[in-house]
Amino acid sequence: MKTESINLLASSQKQMNGCIEVPGDKSISHRAIIISSIAKGETQIDHYLNSTDVHASIRACRAIGARIEQNDDSLVINGNDRSRSSGKDIELNFGNSGTSMRLMMGVLSAQNFSSVLEGDSSLNQRPMNRVSQPLIKMNADIITTDDTPPVHIAPVKKIKNVNHSEDVASAQIKSSILLAGLYGDDTFTIKTPPSRDHTEIMLGEFGCKISKDLESITMTPSELLSPGQIDVPGDISSAAFFIVGAILSKDGQVTINNVGLNPLRTGFIKILIMMGANIVITENRKINGELVGNLTAKSSKLYGVDVPKHLIASSIDELPLIVLAGSQADGKTSVRNAEELRVKESDRISSMIKMMQAFGISVDEYDDGMNIYGGTITGSTINSFGDHRIAMTALLASLVSDGDVLVQDCKNIDTSFPSFIKVANNIGMDIKEHA
Repeated sequence: MKTESINLLASSQKQMNGCIEVPGDKSISHRAIIISSIAKGETQIDHYLNSTDVHASIRACRAIGARIEQNDDSLVINGNDRSRSSGKDIELNFGNSGTSMRLMMGVLSAQNFSSVLEGDSSLNQRPMNRVSQPLIKMNADIITTDDTPPVHIAPVKKIKNVNHSEDVASAQIKSSILLAGLYGDDTFTIKTPPSRDHTEIMLGEFGCKISKDLESITMTPSELLSPGQIDVPGDISSAAFFIVGAILSKDGQVTINNVGLNPLRTGFIKILIMMGANIVITENRKINGELVGNLTAKSSKLYGVDVPKHLIASSIDELPLIVLAGSQADGKTSVRNAEELRVKESDRISSMIKMMQAFGISVDEYDDGMNIYGGTITGSTINSFGDHRIAMTALLASLVSDGDVLVQDCKNIDTSFPSFIKVANNIGMDIKEHA
């Protein structure tokens, strides 16, 4: 799947101020759509993320028989009540959305029709056996292409629920197992290191018999009944750009309202506070089982830290921003135990090393992370490496650079944050398209 290339020029600016809301959480949007689509009844999903990644989940769920009415800020979904028949074999292109593909592998592995799953050039290089292997233990018939897409899934008579033990802290792996397990008969347990738990929370909202603690999840397959309405909170991973922007900019202050604050997604906030960041959270409340609140970040003096291992999983998507923050901190910041970054939309360790070097920042590269030494960011031309979070992080660096920053190949930003440029410019940045 080819997309047009867009280059963006961020003029050197020194201040970020304002009060904003960010678009709906991408992870929660995926799960709300997929679970609504296999549930009984009609579900209205408000404030979902209207992005290319989420559109991939919508297309896949329509292909399995869900009826989905799509508006700018809401969806109305009539689910298929865990029906196993779409009437035909299907081929799906998930673009750049690894979450859509891996979660739908769980659903599609339980069907009585075949499916072929592929993506764009980036997704087609990402590992899939980590998901297919536990599903095969459940009687799924899945073949990958040397561990990557296209993924071929054949029909099965029945999913067999078995207990699992997973070493990798991966929400996508456990979510795929849980979604497949809905089509089995028996109670089963997944033992796994902690990772974001949106799937478990969402299944509970639909009446699924599921329980969890820090190290395991136990689920009994049960009927999924629509709760009627789901309100998706603002995406903390999108908010993270403006949290860091406010902290780094001169006399900056940004308040972000109605943002998701799931404890398994806020490791980067704890890291920033360790570094000296001034961050205040207020008005905590729960909506559809998810913690939501308001957050204010202010300009701060930062100091280098060794990022604790136990905070890596809960900050994995925000680690590029921690690297940027480290480039402006006194001393050395060390990010280790983060080998999962190697298999994101790009090899984010390699991408961030190359970005920091282009900015004139000293770094050390390791298999599982890097050291970053505080310094001065010079204006530069940066490659996004086809990765939306790398592109947005590079643009944000213009807040502390001594010159303009040109970022190449930024169309990928639409996968997670289509309104990023508009929101950023409204609170102090100056980002324009560049030939």
